[in-house]
Amino acid sequence: MTATRRLLPLLAALALTPLVLPSAYAGEVEKAEHTRVGEEMRKLASRNAWPAVEASFDRLEELEKKGEVITYKEFMLGAEAARALGDMTASRARVQRAAKLDSTKEALDWLADVDKNYGSVDISFDAKYTGARTLVPSVPPFAPDQRASITYAVAQIDAGKAYTGLLPAGEYTIGEQKVTVAIGDKVAALRLGPPPAAPKEPFKLAYVGPRAQLGVAFTTAGDIDNASLSADSGLQAGPFSGSGARLGVGLEVGLSKNFGVIAEVGYHNMFGAPTRTEGDLADREEYLTAGNNLHLGYGWLAANLRFGNLWIAAGPIWSAGGGVVTGLDDGCADGGCGDYAGLGDDGAPYQRLDGDITMGGAAASISYALVDLGSLKGALTVEGGAQSDNLRMYPWGQVAFTIAPSASRRKE
Repeated sequence: MTATRRLLPLLAALALTPLVLPSAYAGEVEKAEHTRVGEEMRKLASRNAWPAVEASFDRLEELEKKGEVITYKEFMLGAEAARALGDMTASRARVQRAAKLDSTKEALDWLADVDKNYGSVDISFDAKYTGARTLVPSVPPFAPDQRASITYAVAQIDAGKAYTGLLPAGEYTIGEQKVTVAIGDKVAALRLGPPPAAPKEPFKLAYVGPRAQLGVAFTTAGDIDNASLSADSGLQAGPFSGSGARLGVGLEVGLSKNFGVIAEVGYHNMFGAPTRTEGDLADREEYLTAGNNLHLGYGWLAANLRFGNLWIAAGPIWSAGGGVVTGLDDGCADGGCGDYAGLGDDGAPYQRLDGDITMGGAAASISYALVDLGSLKGALTVEGGAQSDNLRMYPWGQVAFTIAPSASRRKE
């Protein structure tokens, strides 16, 4: 039992040994490394090998995180290295830490010199910024450390990074943007955003030009389909039809290469023989007979789709004019047109009527361009429409040659 009590302290000491020895050993390693790096820094500084001095100071900062304490002299050597490389922000910070360890005249004068010549700046860029990145001082300084600090900032910005730190006081430009750096605590901020959106070009018509067409048309006038209205409108002609000419002129405007608007006015006529359902006009010489004719002016407003040489147009149409027709409507012949007495089947076909017509409806056309005519194109067109004067329908169709502006030639 006594032997066991004597062994317990020894076992406890052995158990603690692995925890103590490595820690102590690690501290000695960092201390030895610190001594080596510090000596190396002094040698490198004597040869003005400042990039190597900067690398050694970075190593000291790593050792500092493990418990080592950077000395006043090492801070000052690090400050010299940063100043030589142009990083005045790091240089001043190191001098300030050195002054906290030892407020020497050297450190305090250094800080005062920096503070009366440099100011803080914060230059950043939007992720979508694609403009100029070169930092240019309005008046380049003469002092070597100031020139080096500008070169350092320029390299940071050219590498696509933001720059926050010290620059010699003065005005700078990046592209067309300016920033003024002043001594003191105020930070001069400049953020360069994405390039401004390109101004939208004013809307331009894809094409514009005259439109004309000349064709042969066939027109029909159907039976009266509104008996109640015809009873109040007096005598009405029976159905009739005939062929004639159709001429239109106007303007076509292309809102895009494939879509345009047509405004057209024109003249539409029809000539046809009298219509009789019974007998033969030649057998009734006692009656004077003449052919039917119709003369109309029209206006057409249409949308036009273009698919290369194929054009398709459609829109409302209005017509007004007059005509002369031989032959009464069957309803009028039976006395169904107001106060007029029934004329019977014998007299109705030979009645000569004239009057005015106003009607509206729709028209559509299909054209295929066949020939270039400078800035115009010539096309073969098939067109048709149907209109009504509230008493009957007037369907018509035509084959025409159309001249219209070329969509492939933009009018400036």
